[in-house]
Amino acid sequence: MRKLVLLFTFILVLASCRKHEKPVAQGDGTTAPQPPVKSAPAAQTATGIEIGAVMPDYSATWLDGSKFELATTRDKVVLLNLWATWCGPCRYEIPELQRLHAKFQAKGFEVIGVSVDESGVESVKQFVAEQKMTYPVVLDPEGKLGAILQTSVLPTTVLLDRSGKIIWKRYSAIMPNDAELAEAIEKAL
Repeated sequence: MRKLVLLFTFILVLASCRKHEKPVAQGDGTTAPQPPVKSAPAAQTATGIEIGAVMPDYSATWLDGSKFELATTRDKVVLLNLWATWCGPCRYEIPELQRLHAKFQAKGFEVIGVSVDESGVESVKQFVAEQKMTYPVVLDPEGKLGAILQTSVLPTTVLLDRSGKIIWKRYSAIMPNDAELAEAIEKAL
């Protein structure tokens, strides 16, 4: 019975990490759900969101306020992790992301956390300090990366090789010692 309760709790937490639609005020004082933002379908070219496609251009803001351009990381293997401070599964995977970053950083690997928090840079900085996160974090409150990846699931993670090609992705938390991910990183390095 306890396992069933834990499973149900995990499912509820996972479901809570989906971005919620914001209600739109109607003329009569009531609210109606806003239709989901529709992204353009992935191009049928070498650029897209599928494994094997080159990751589309993406930019955000580092926590220090400077501009981050994904294109500047093309000399590294990059794990882009879309997350939020309020997301339980996102918090759960931080130690594993930290471990991967520390283990492979010297070989040209980098974890880049992409926070979709709308609470502001100071609250994200405080969270990063509390969690002792040493991998770099950018702020993307507009959800540009989520739109590019066509997802509202948090966490969502993609692994890019040195040419910017998507070689692995996951729409859920990364579990400790994920052999498939470690193998993909080592192969890309």
